[in-house]
Amino acid sequence: MVRLKNRWLLFEIIYEDTIQNKKYEELTSRDINSAIKDSVQQNFGDYGSGCIAASLSVKYFSPYTNIGIIRVSREHYNLVWSALTFITQVQSRFCLFRVLHLGGTIKQCQKAAIEYNQDQLLHLKKQIEFHGGKVDKSIDIIKIEESNNEIKAIEA
Repeated sequence: MVRLKNRWLLFEIIYEDTIQNKKYEELTSRDINSAIKDSVQQNFGDYGSGCIAASLSVKYFSPYTNIGIIRVSREHYNLVWSALTFITQVQSRFCLFRVLHLGGTIKQCQKAAIEYNQDQLLHLKKQIEFHGGKVDKSIDIIKIEESNNEIKAIEA
């Protein structure tokens, strides 16, 4: 039996517009997956699409924290990473993809994602303290903690 070896990319989406008043549809794993496939097709053609077709999978994406985990074959992770950097728009919303971690196992990506969420949580709490508790960000804190639980529940 042949063992398929994968790489796991932890990524973050940074949106150009940070205005909270605008209403946008929440992105889903399917939206991210199609954006990556389109970018690979556009930048690497049929060869690139064929290389990643069987192995590309968005295993996790949280629209609240804007982080996600992608699985791709070990031989072609660099195609996906390159394609991520070329994506400028998803669902008519301008954005930028930033790879936070590259791991050989999903467990490594889970740990990196939880650490990143904890850093974001600390940053958010400091921001609340700086504003004297006037900013109501408690919902964001709860969403980050829920995101940690979702990340822990991911299985390969």
